[in-house]
Amino acid sequence: MTKTHSARTPARAGADGPRPRRTHGGRDRRAQILQAAAAVFIRDGFVRGSVDTIAAEANVAKQTLYNHFGDRDTLVITLVESAMDPLAARFTAVVNETIAAHDCADLPAQFRDFGRRWVRLMLCDDTAALRWRILADAPLEESLRVALRGIDQEASVRAIADQLALLDRAGRLSVPDAEAAARQLRALLIGEAQLQSVLGQVRLDEEATAAIADRGIDMFMRAYGR
Repeated sequence: MTKTHSARTPARAGADGPRPRRTHGGRDRRAQILQAAAAVFIRDGFVRGSVDTIAAEANVAKQTLYNHFGDRDTLVITLVESAMDPLAARFTAVVNETIAAHDCADLPAQFRDFGRRWVRLMLCDDTAALRWRILADAPLEESLRVALRGIDQEASVRAIADQLALLDRAGRLSVPDAEAAARQLRALLIGEAQLQSVLGQVRLDEEATAAIADRGIDMFMRAYGR
């Protein structure tokens, strides 16, 4: 997911003045706090997860947290970016290595490969549960909405739509509305993955993720295949 802009809230007391240069130890402490924040927010949610709880989870003083992030909102925004931004390059690689290879003789198999890899990407990395919690809690937490305004969440839809339009022009699929079809494909794959994994809380094995992907792709190909 591509970052478009970042709207950060001003830091609170405790972050006034120039920040010290970040040392190796400081980077480690910052990563430690982010890891603790992720654990707290996944467990307690963004509404209930407090700075006090995060500091205790990280085994640091609350002031240390403020020294690194300034305030809770900046911590949340940083955490969201760290969870969502790396998906963009990884998703682009999945597209380029699967459905962008238009010379494949077996298009359904090509799409099944794409579907399986996309579902695995969304479910099986270390940030999956955090991403689902972010999206689930966004309507309730203003700092999440601020953070998500800086993330282009439709980039994956456009990337898929571009390939569907090319396949339509090549006569390999029949896709009158590529963007609508891309959204439907996302719902078939990722929507089902969300449900079965309980928003990333339940880890699915390879067989389960493959079944989700294959069912979604088979339905998609019945609708748009030639």
